[in-house]
Amino acid sequence: MSLRLAFYGESLPELLEILEQLACAGVKTQLCLAPPTSLPADLEAIGLLGAQPTALLPLRATIHHALTAPQALGAALEGSVDCLGMSAIPVVFGAPERGRYVAFRGLHTQLYPEALWAIARQETDLAVALHQQTERFSLYDINCLYLDAGREAVRTRLREIQADPDPSVVFFDSLSTAHTALIGELLWERKPPLVAGSAAVESALLAAWKTARLLPETVTRSKPEPVEQLFVVSGAPSEQLAPQLAWARTQGFFCHTFREAERAHKVITGALSVGHSVVLYAGNPAPTETELTQTLSTVLKTQKVKRLVIYGESLCRSLAATLAFDALEWVAPLLPSAPLCRLVGGPFAGTELVLCATPPEQADFLASVRAGKQG
Repeated sequence: MSLRLAFYGESLPELLEILEQLACAGVKTQLCLAPPTSLPADLEAIGLLGAQPTALLPLRATIHHALTAPQALGAALEGSVDCLGMSAIPVVFGAPERGRYVAFRGLHTQLYPEALWAIARQETDLAVALHQQTERFSLYDINCLYLDAGREAVRTRLREIQADPDPSVVFFDSLSTAHTALIGELLWERKPPLVAGSAAVESALLAAWKTARLLPETVTRSKPEPVEQLFVVSGAPSEQLAPQLAWARTQGFFCHTFREAERAHKVITGALSVGHSVVLYAGNPAPTETELTQTLSTVLKTQKVKRLVIYGESLCRSLAATLAFDALEWVAPLLPSAPLCRLVGGPFAGTELVLCATPPEQADFLASVRAGKQG
């Protein structure tokens, strides 16, 4: 099956959320933290941590999704349209099933009880936000009135918009799951090279793929086994990690502050070799991401650890180069935007890990990771 979707962006938590969203629906998906060099023949969707789609273009995905927040929409569009070259770029942020609504280009976290027009009191006006970032694009919309009128009304409106030869964007409203389904149907029908917005894009496409019977009727997921050992490496500030450190110490974890690479390698290897779980965390002064990832790599070469936890966005970003893996695959849910994943390719293929930009607030989060299931 051909590659349906390539998604990319700078937010690792949101990319992980999309990875989980697609995988749970039965779409074979991988997430790369560095430009991919090879792909499985049956891959259906691929994600990339990065702001530009250049590395994804040779893969010839049907649709490219620029994952972005409203405040970064201008930069995402300008960087992407230069590569993909198109007008009438769909922009989708509304996901009613997730409590995110768009009405008359206004982004909301609730529906108002008053008349429909009262919804126009924007919390975030997407058009104004984009205009403040760039004036390169003409601005159009497919508002909820068009969506309520049905697909033919929307198709007619889109044909009118596409007659504009200048670069343009089209903001889609979404106030209901019916709107989401129609947007997805139109996206998959027209297959624009570029779509911008949040994970609402995947919600819409999944609805369309389900209707088109492009998703498996049942998704069989293997349950991860509990593990006895964890190796936690944190580049986050120690105060963010404090609740988990306190819990870990009561559970027999060996907790070590990184101060020098050779010393860290020696004591961690010793602790793992006698069966302890380990937390290696940044001290003061803080080590570089390279020091932490190289210590992790050298330890893994001699100690078989099935499950890792990595805290700190910069540390997560530097992992691919040091551990030399190709991609991540989703394994199981733990927390929103922090699923259990598996390394694909490289010397540590099959190792499971959890990536978190910041340590979760739950003091006993590591208990869920060790058990391989949501707490």
